[in-house]
Amino acid sequence: MPRSLSRCSSPPPRSLGAAGAEAAAFTPIANQGIETVNGWLAAYTRQIDEGAYPAFDSTLDTHLGAMDHPIHESESLGGDADLPRFVKTLADRAAAGHGGEGYAAMIELFRKPAA
Repeated sequence: MPRSLSRCSSPPPRSLGAAGAEAAAFTPIANQGIETVNGWLAAYTRQIDEGAYPAFDSTLDTHLGAMDHPIHESESLGGDADLPRFVKTLADRAAAGHGGEGYAAMIELFRKPAA
């Protein structure tokens, strides 16, 4: 019997098979994530348009610590950690200049050419 996602430590989708979970088990988690994003998307787009990124929930620096978890979880399950590692790399770059600001500050990475 496939392992339930509720028993997994929120593996990224590419790790589902490695965790022994069926992909269909990810649907409720994905739907919840989409609803969550929908809840804050308008505020983030306003921040981007204004160029000001208040840290309402937490700063980019705070988020960085949590970004290691999907990397380690993917690797421990034998899954591919490239996507969470890529997101963490982008966040590290954004935090170098915007670590005390909110998540939407990551857009600044794409507003100017990379050095």
